[in-house]
Amino acid sequence: MHHYITKTKKYIKRFFLIDDTPHKVAAGFALGVFWGIMPGEGVGTTLVTAYLLRFNRLSATVGVLASNMWTTFFILPLAAIFGGLVFRVSPDFLINSFHETYDLGWKYFFTETIFLKILTPFFVGFFIVSIAIALFFYFLLYFLLKYKKVRFR
Repeated sequence: MHHYITKTKKYIKRFFLIDDTPHKVAAGFALGVFWGIMPGEGVGTTLVTAYLLRFNRLSATVGVLASNMWTTFFILPLAAIFGGLVFRVSPDFLINSFHETYDLGWKYFFTETIFLKILTPFFVGFFIVSIAIALFFYFLLYFLLKYKKVRFR
């Protein structure tokens, strides 16, 4: 167990010593978190976007891997709340409808009813929540890199 803790600390230390500006590292990580939370996106989209925006690709990869897939279960209720607020739909309706239609298969996935009444509010909700969480991590990481970096050297 001690070995894993030591190894984890070593990787965290390396992350904070990435040779790039605090903005580019924090922005890369936040971008990765954003694409990791958004359904259906992942490492490829993150790397291309980070490259185009000139953000740090290593920290973007860490961000997407840290938030990819497993966060969907935690974010789904928040996405339903915010998507429901924007589209004036009950979050409970969105979640229940999503569960009811999930097993219907791909041919029903893009029907007008499912796409407009269920998926669009969820997508908007995921977008809002992803932006908020990414901004939180950007500012947190930027602060840590900018003002606490001396502790790691």
